[in-house]
Amino acid sequence: EFCAVDGESKSLSWGYAKTGSFLLPPALCDLVLNKNMELGHADDVVFRRVNSKHGSGTVGVLTKGEIDRTEYYVHALKLALIPWIRPQLYFDSSAS
Repeated sequence: EFCAVDGESKSLSWGYAKTGSFLLPPALCDLVLNKNMELGHADDVVFRRVNSKHGSGTVGVLTKGEIDRTEYYVHALKLALIPWIRPQLYFDSSAS
């Protein structure tokens, strides 16, 4: 989830968006939910990788590189910025 806030305006302006969702394999779910393991560490165990959260992430290995960790978050960030891309539709210009 992303929330973009405009710190320069006189009133609080914000945008909100979420990343897509996907199912985790049972082995990852078990480590995260039952063993309280952070997803990146669980990814390393299940897929025998090292420091995967700084690479393609879980989404990268599950999609065989079709979507990497960075790309996964880019869409949500861009969507959170929509109010500044089309301000005339979101902000009352008579309020300033």
